[in-house]
Amino acid sequence: MAIVDVRIDDRLIHGQVCGFWIPHFSVERIAIVDDVIVHDEARKTALKFGCPGKVKLSVFAPEAAADKFIRKIDEGIRVMILCNRPKPILQMVEAGYKVDSITVGNMSTKDGAKQIKKTVFVSEEEKEDFKKLAQHGVKIYSQMVPNEQREEITNDFK
Repeated sequence: MAIVDVRIDDRLIHGQVCGFWIPHFSVERIAIVDDVIVHDEARKTALKFGCPGKVKLSVFAPEAAADKFIRKIDEGIRVMILCNRPKPILQMVEAGYKVDSITVGNMSTKDGAKQIKKTVFVSEEEKEDFKKLAQHGVKIYSQMVPNEQREEITNDFK
């Protein structure tokens, strides 16, 4: 399995992911990692409906995802890991899966969140999760679409 990107976008499957990121990385499978969505059949069905026809969609809890990625079950398939917040990625890292970098796209405004980029609003809990990821050596980048300049924001969480 070739993990082509680990991306945070709270919209998950949407126009930018389908229209820009999937073609950019020639993604064959999207792996949504989320401990809530994995148990929500209606939401999984809706996400599968929004996924392009040639792209497979899997939904995993963080620990199961870490195990699957460590064992390289999908060897040879181009996979994008997609999450709606940093917590599932931190849980995968704490379960032993190595993540080199994260690309943050959109994190919508929410109560108590601080805007750190044009479309990135981070709560205190999310900031702590990013901080822990940075302590694990994970580089954090902000980038909405492939033709936009990728900007490292790791130091925003130290």
